[in-house]
Amino acid sequence: MIGNADAARRELAALGEALSRAERGMPRHTPVELMTWLLRAAALHPAAVAEAMLLQVSDLVAGTVTGNAEKVAIIRMGWAAIVQAQYKRRGLTVVDGKGAVRARAA
Repeated sequence: MIGNADAARRELAALGEALSRAERGMPRHTPVELMTWLLRAAALHPAAVAEAMLLQVSDLVAGTVTGNAEKVAIIRMGWAAIVQAQYKRRGLTVVDGKGAVRARAA
């Protein structure tokens, strides 16, 4: 967790309560507001985000509800999220087919 651990836990609990209200048909927040809140909470729990994303992707890919094309698309979205995060963090490194660095653009 980033920052104050107690505050991060309270933020997550408050979001859970807001989601429960929305699921019961008594929303106080729009879906856009809830998504914004989720992104704020995710920033407070970065390690959990990576783990949760991988578990969700694994569940979808292992299941029988989605077809192979959809499974590949889900895996591609996970891959793209990782690439985008690494690009934002470190810049872009171009490699050849064998993994050797060819050039670096920042």
